[in-house]
Amino acid sequence: MTRSNGGSTTAAGEQPPRRVVARAPGMPTGRALVGGALVALAGVATFVTWQQSAGTPDHSYAVASRALHPGDAVTADAVRFVAIDLPPGVAGVAFPDPASLEGRVTVAPVAAGELLQEGSLSDQVGGPPAAEVSLALDRALAVDGRLHAGDLVDVFGSGDEGTSVVAADLRVVAVTAAGGSFSDGDQLTVTLAVPDGGRQQAVIQAARGGTVTLVRTTHATRPASATGAGEPGRSGAVDPGSPGPAPGDGDGGGG
Repeated sequence: MTRSNGGSTTAAGEQPPRRVVARAPGMPTGRALVGGALVALAGVATFVTWQQSAGTPDHSYAVASRALHPGDAVTADAVRFVAIDLPPGVAGVAFPDPASLEGRVTVAPVAAGELLQEGSLSDQVGGPPAAEVSLALDRALAVDGRLHAGDLVDVFGSGDEGTSVVAADLRVVAVTAAGGSFSDGDQLTVTLAVPDGGRQQAVIQAARGGTVTLVRTTHATRPASATGAGEPGRSGAVDPGSPGPAPGDGDGGGG
């Protein structure tokens, strides 16, 4: 027996076909989900690798924690250390630890946050605090005014008996000019740290008895002899107990 329904027939008692629910468009398959998970894992691995390679730098270097002016001492409160990667050439003239800064002063302005480099600081100096003496000199007798705090100088005295070194390796504490500007005139006042009484007397006597000339030795390599006679060592030019020569003393030399 057959049954007619709009031109189609089915056998009596035959079950109708099953309805198939199709997947909604846009839903990912299981294979797509697995592939997405693999891509995500690869992305995470790439990020972790990048983070490790671009993580915290291995070295720290000194930067100014406040503005520094020429002649300022580089003290603990004047600097802070910042982790930073620097090219080899820049790292070679930077300061990686407090010990490398001990005893230095600035020879050029340094802005707050600026990396400290060798060109802006004096050579490293140490030793106990020293007495200070100031000399009024013509620019031509003080390296044309190009001295900076922290420089090392030899003091020469000239008089009727000639020229001789009276003290060596004295540290420049400050340099000032009449009128407050190096361009205003030819007169400078140079303040030197003189650690012992013998050299203090020698420097003052040379200034009173003749003409004093300062020779900058900050970056100089010592020759075998500076005066043709015995060469003083880097620790001093004269015996600390000796007053040294007095150029023009007793001969009416100008002072």
